[in-house]
Amino acid sequence: MQLSLFLSLLLVPLTLGSYSDDLYIKKLTADEVQTLDAKDYSKLADFFTKNATYNSGIPPTVYGIDSIIAVLATILPPEVITQNAISTESITLLPPFDEQGAASAATGVVYITVAYIGQGNLTGQAFVFFAKFEDKYVKTEDFAHHGGWKISERFFVPFGKAVGNPEILPPQMQAMLS
Repeated sequence: MQLSLFLSLLLVPLTLGSYSDDLYIKKLTADEVQTLDAKDYSKLADFFTKNATYNSGIPPTVYGIDSIIAVLATILPPEVITQNAISTESITLLPPFDEQGAASAATGVVYITVAYIGQGNLTGQAFVFFAKFEDKYVKTEDFAHHGGWKISERFFVPFGKAVGNPEILPPQMQAMLS
């Protein structure tokens, strides 16, 4: 098989509605956790709907982008170095589909490892926990980012045992965990 034919066959799924929607949603999630690590909270409105809900387990569910930003800024403050690493992503596009096969709603489960990195006298240490996002996505009219897809609901589900030194966590997070 000629290389050009082979490459064109690989690219065909990227032009179909459902495949591009899936990729837009995966990029949405990846960009969102990179924004969290950069502590660029002002950009979170690019990822969540204005009236989104977010349940991090601590505090209880919050409603609206302003409340989501406040919670995330508390558990991931600017002075703390974090790495949010995504692994497994499973996206399900939900009917009804339009004539091109594109969806307007989806659900997803995204596995994530969150590491808080020690600084100062805690350099070389980390606190790591494992979780998953159970997300609901909607396609909005905001096509400037991620093909219009945004997170409308997020349920953050920690699992397993956290490892490392909890002294690395910001005081607000330590208080929430105790």
